[in-house]
Amino acid sequence: GEGIFLKFNNEALLEWENKDFVQERLGRMQENLKNYFDTFSIDNGLQSISARYVLLHTLSHIIMQQLAIDSGYNLSSLTEIIYCNKPYEEEQMNGILIYTSSSDSEGTLGGLVEKGEPNQLASIISKAVDKAKWCSSDPLCITSKGQGFLTTNMAACFSCVMVAEICCENINKFFDCKLVLNFFDIESL
Repeated sequence: GEGIFLKFNNEALLEWENKDFVQERLGRMQENLKNYFDTFSIDNGLQSISARYVLLHTLSHIIMQQLAIDSGYNLSSLTEIIYCNKPYEEEQMNGILIYTSSSDSEGTLGGLVEKGEPNQLASIISKAVDKAKWCSSDPLCITSKGQGFLTTNMAACFSCVMVAEICCENINKFFDCKLVLNFFDIESL
């Protein structure tokens, strides 16, 4: 197989994580998760999620979708690994690995290697982020206060971010396009 690894600047992420908007969105996701488990009297040990993880996970999906379009790979042949520390861990991890999950000829076409070149990858990320500004389920999706499994997704649905669960490391949980747009300083609804 083949893949692309993206590493993000820790200082930029730290500065972004401390914004009020980011903390407000993350707080809402954490509250939704807590309410879900409280409703069913389940002791879940409240899964540690961070704004950083939500950003990297959402960005991974929108990049995977754009890579599938630009490289010719079927989206279901791509998968992800998000390298992100838990909020309580000192070591900082800020990476996304997108790779072919197929061991047949679909996984060795060379399309990801070519698209991983800096000049091509920048264009793919730019197109992916630009595409994240619009969802065919808007205004419902972009204004959502919790949707999807365990209501842990904010501005994210199958029309814009979610992919087949075999491609996702976290069964389509913890997404928010508004956080991605905020990170790239793009206005959204």
